[in-house]
Amino acid sequence: MSDTEGTHLNRTLIEHVLYPPHPPRRPTKRFLTSRYRLIVELDLPCLVCGVRNSTLGDPTQNPYGATAMEAHHRLIEDSLANAIDVDKFNAKVLPALLRKTGDTATYGHPFTRAEMLDWIHGDAENLWILCSQHHRGKFVGIHSITGPIWGVQDLLIDGYNLTGLVAHSPEEAAQLTALPATTGEAEPPGPSAA
Repeated sequence: MSDTEGTHLNRTLIEHVLYPPHPPRRPTKRFLTSRYRLIVELDLPCLVCGVRNSTLGDPTQNPYGATAMEAHHRLIEDSLANAIDVDKFNAKVLPALLRKTGDTATYGHPFTRAEMLDWIHGDAENLWILCSQHHRGKFVGIHSITGPIWGVQDLLIDGYNLTGLVAHSPEEAAQLTALPATTGEAEPPGPSAA
């Protein structure tokens, strides 16, 4: 399929969000440990494009020109932790985690609010590994486009151009997706508290 087939849709979405108050966020020891394990030790690939920490420097393995591997809070966004009701978390999230992992020691009892917040901030079950482009990139990042569009990127027919991003090299992809002025770390520091 060429990118001239199908329906083209340009839209502007306006999202109004009231993030709950919280002190300045700092990575917890649990987050740093989980991120290091997933990105460095396990060398997990980006869920979308498959680039790994070990292949960031290889243009044949890094088609979007990612500069870092990053951890994305997948079930509950870190910035929303203070708005989550622990009783609803225990009723809706814990049973699914118990079914998925079979870990009764961790998920077989109701969490306290402190346990829930610690889990949200840094448990590996709440983290996805994404490259910097598919995490924060303008046309392809999970924080930049809607869920229905982001969620199918790794399932598309080879050559199908869902987002209109047409890049012929990782360098061109990096220019087109121009990341916001935040930074990631290609090789996160070891699992010590910040």
